[in-house]
Amino acid sequence: MEILKIHINITETNEVISENTTVRMILFDGNCTGDFFNGTILNGGVDTQLISKKNHTTLSARYMLKGYDNKNKPCHLFIENNAESETDITYTKPKIYTDSENLKWLEQEELTGILEHPDGKLVIRITT
Repeated sequence: MEILKIHINITETNEVISENTTVRMILFDGNCTGDFFNGTILNGGVDTQLISKKNHTTLSARYMLKGYDNKNKPCHLFIENNAESETDITYTKPKIYTDSENLKWLEQEELTGILEHPDGKLVIRITT
């Protein structure tokens, strides 16, 4: 079941290339649509990626969203989205925290993030 669809807009990329690892910090904003929550990503969204010379990649994205739950009550979400892979990352393990009473159940769910690139844009679908 799709919980959230997050449309990412990359605003800046910073990078350090060492002898063994490339560290990339990707700053972003965007918005979220779905049956359970609609809102926008607040300032400060960042995806930190470590890419080894052997192509082992770890990523950790952290961001907050402000919007409305499916009872049309104002609320916030915090999402931490992590992944590790030896190939292109397609799936992630997100964790969600919220101040919404109606969406509190998301904090206990085993969630999966699916990274997609429709029309060259980045979309993250979070599903159960």
